Amino acid sequence: MNVALCAIGDEVRIGQVINTNASWIAAACTSCGCNVREHVTIADEAQHIVATLDRLRQSCDVIIVTGGLGPTHDDITKDVLTSYTHDTLVESADWLAYLESWMHQRGRELTERNRRQALLPSRATVLPNPHGTAAGMMFQHEGTTIIVLPGVPTEMKAIMEQSVLPWLVGCLTHESAPTTTYHTMMTVGIAESTLADLLGDPTVFLGTSTLAFLPNYLGVRMRIGVTAPTADARDNEVQRLRAYIIERAGRFVYGEGETSLAEVVGRLLAQRGETIAVAESCTGGLLGAALTDVPGCSAWFIGGVLAYSNESKIAQLGVDPALIEQHGAVSEPVACALADGARARFGTTYAIGITGVAGPTGGSAEKPVGTVWISLAGLHGTEAHVFQFGNDRRINRERSIGTALGLLWKRIR
Repeated sequence: MNVALCAIGDEVRIGQVINTNASWIAAACTSCGCNVREHVTIADEAQHIVATLDRLRQSCDVIIVTGGLGPTHDDITKDVLTSYTHDTLVESADWLAYLESWMHQRGRELTERNRRQALLPSRATVLPNPHGTAAGMMFQHEGTTIIVLPGVPTEMKAIMEQSVLPWLVGCLTHESAPTTTYHTMMTVGIAESTLADLLGDPTVFLGTSTLAFLPNYLGVRMRIGVTAPTADARDNEVQRLRAYIIERAGRFVYGEGETSLAEVVGRLLAQRGETIAVAESCTGGLLGAALTDVPGCSAWFIGGVLAYSNESKIAQLGVDPALIEQHGAVSEPVACALADGARARFGTTYAIGITGVAGPTGGSAEKPVGTVWISLAGLHGTEAHVFQFGNDRRINRERSIGTALGLLWKRIR
């Protein structure tokens, strides 16, 4: 089943609002077995909407539209789709009752403007919205299904999960055409090109399946794509390719699916009954944030210190002033002292220390922007490694977090 996504809204088109809806919907549809052919973002303009729908209908079975269902004058999606499908608007008694109840529960009166949201296309299927006043709608038009959803992410997701995804699964169950399943494996500590070399010639092991390398600041994601007519056939092929990858590059694979590296590290620490603390300088608390994003982290994450100035490194973590004077704050001895200080103060099994020149200023010939020392203290001593990440402050900080988590994972896996 071919699916296209169409976001309607000038705020999205001009970059004022990031279109996170497209990413979420595409992932959800793909997980069902749909083939997402295209994303498009267009203006709140009737002729443009019609032209886009005409084009997308040439290659897609389903078009999922988001945006333009609100109560103000610039929300034209419902009117355009009603005209496009040669339908008329009628007041829905059920949706009007829902609107009255929704407003009453919030201590508000149903205004005439909001009442107009009960005007719905007579032939469209209404998709209930448990979190807002704009109903989702499903149109059948000349062999194409057009699904229209609110642009508010929480409302869109609720309607997708409650109504749209079950409908898509039901349609796919009755189709005999092959569908595609994707499986993701995540690696850390290896470059994309090196990983590709380890796996070898793809024409030898892939067959009719696909393998994509998706590098980011945490590592390289590998996305396996398998197309087959049955779930069993797809699962068998995924497992064959997964085993091949594990055999050749398993020492770099930290997880599968959507599991984060912080989640994997936390699970290992919990299983071992061990704990971690952090001492951060250039990363400004981002490592602690990544670890505390994991539910249940209080079982293994004890705390951290954000020691940005030299004075705070000395006062909060016991770093010897002579080390800073002799080697500088961005150095192996100071990185080790940060980790040792955090481990001693929090009484943890492990501690990570990070100090570096995040940029864009502050570098020198000896320590250019992007120089980062990351240390790991544990039961068997303290180790430190230096990295040269680049000139972008944000990227340097994000790569520091990924590298630090990777060092910890290698120590405890």
